[in-house]
Amino acid sequence: MRVVVNVDDLGLHPAVRRAVEDLAGLSRVSSSTLLVNGPDAKAAARLSSTSAGSLGIGVHLNILRGRAESPAHEIPGLLRADGLFLGDYVALFKRYLARAFTPTDVEREWTRQVERALEFGVAPTHLDSEKHIHVWPGLFEAACRVAARFGIGWVRRPVERVALSRWDKGALRARILNTFACAHQLPGAPNVAHPHSVFGVADQGAELLPGRLSEYMKRVRPDVLELVCHPGAPLPGDPPLPPEYGPMRIAGQWTLERDALAAPGWDEALAQAGAHLTHYGQLDPRTRTLRESVPTSGNSKET
Repeated sequence: MRVVVNVDDLGLHPAVRRAVEDLAGLSRVSSSTLLVNGPDAKAAARLSSTSAGSLGIGVHLNILRGRAESPAHEIPGLLRADGLFLGDYVALFKRYLARAFTPTDVEREWTRQVERALEFGVAPTHLDSEKHIHVWPGLFEAACRVAARFGIGWVRRPVERVALSRWDKGALRARILNTFACAHQLPGAPNVAHPHSVFGVADQGAELLPGRLSEYMKRVRPDVLELVCHPGAPLPGDPPLPPEYGPMRIAGQWTLERDALAAPGWDEALAQAGAHLTHYGQLDPRTRTLRESVPTSGNSKET
């Protein structure tokens, strides 16, 4: 079993970059996805050259917040009058339902975001998206086409297999997302793979616990599992989140998830499940196994 522990929102704020650095040093995080239009994106992208291959960096595709990489006249249905993304999930979904933009528009913008990551010196290992918007019907296929175009072997398919007995807020959140994600039964493009399942949608913040991951792995037994997380390490004097990004609750999870991931128990949970910490760049999408001559991340090694 391979486990990818991925931090979303790298590039959004220095607090996220600090958490990725700290937790990667503890062998608790193996991967992160770069928000290329984030204010800290250029500094965050340097992690790809300083981590000696132990940290996989992907692209956090975004049509929700901040400024687009594309000219406004090419994607008008995705933008406000001031040229920014809407910054509002419900407003964007309403435009999606009204067909104010097309998957081609989105694919054009996401292509430019991957190109921006390449300009920053990042060789993307995988793709996911802000608020999992890439799993909306039509957009998942667009994300897979972008991945195939750039030779990116993995795209997150955020299926969290919550227990039938769970009907709490987190479980409902996972079930809603599963409704979109499970609509895609086949890869959206050749040579693009997806993790069997994810963990961290139903259990977030202080509920992101190694014991829960251990129980999940025992019950689900995935071959490739992605743990989705949003830790941050804020410091006094840090800048606020950019107002053009719209309302965001994520800063409230930063410290909770940083502390949860830094706490004891994670190494034991992986070991008990026979799981190995890795990142997508180390996994062959065709075989779903470790590429030859590539070391795994962290303390858990395969021989």
